[in-house]
Amino acid sequence: MKKTYTGRTLGGGRMTVECPDWCVTDHAYWDDPADDMFHSTEPVELELPKDRAGYRPASRWPLLTAELRQHSTTPGPAGVSVWLLPQDGHTDNSVEVDARGLDAFIAQLDATRERLVEARGLLARIDAESRQPAA
Repeated sequence: MKKTYTGRTLGGGRMTVECPDWCVTDHAYWDDPADDMFHSTEPVELELPKDRAGYRPASRWPLLTAELRQHSTTPGPAGVSVWLLPQDGHTDNSVEVDARGLDAFIAQLDATRERLVEARGLLARIDAESRQPAA
């Protein structure tokens, strides 16, 4: 059964919108205007790990949050994007990207991952060398 939301419109009327099966937004909770709202997926969050002492970073925000969003009344590609929200949590610093933009971002993540793997290898080598008894 499809999830629907009936809510006010920007013009003061009422409208019922059918949510895509992937939408997890509670539109009633947010009191979204039915003709100007976004259907959203569950967010994907990239967080910093605990540090050496086991402490979490001071920031309460993930490094990055990403979610697919579709406007309630704009069909097709023009109304769909992936929203990337950086650590500071300010929407002024967020970007909405299409498939090509997301592909470019994923390529950057892949390159960053490769560099992190190299750094991890170097870290492990230095750690192992420092544990060797002096000759």
